[in-house]
Amino acid sequence: MPAAVTVLLQRAQLLSLDTRVLLEALVLTGGELGSAEQVAGTLHFRSRFQLARRLRREGLPPLHEMADWIRVIRWVDEWEERGTALCRQAARAGRDPSVCYRLVRRMTGVDWTHLRRRGSSWIAERVAQVVIAKDASGSQ
Repeated sequence: MPAAVTVLLQRAQLLSLDTRVLLEALVLTGGELGSAEQVAGTLHFRSRFQLARRLRREGLPPLHEMADWIRVIRWVDEWEERGTALCRQAARAGRDPSVCYRLVRRMTGVDWTHLRRRGSSWIAERVAQVVIAKDASGSQ
């Protein structure tokens, strides 16, 4: 299991059951859970807005941002484990490779080449800084 995922799941132990289930589902699906409306309904929230308030109250970023982090973590892990290029991973998932490369830069602040060199331990640190270091008010 990638170090960044371990960090997320350790953080999950401090969260409400609904939020813990959400984080674990994001990890298991590689960030592919569907729309916020679908996720909210599955977890028995009245709306995606109620889900967003819960995440904010528990100090987590929005659902789409957490899903994006999980995707980037998975891509780096796939690169380290099998040497699979991001372009190939994107094609296999039916995604436009350029969108994936832009997502990496948006989430991490570095391009795919630099991210590969930095590796999963660097991603774990970033996740801890960006996702886990948020306090209950939702500020960084």
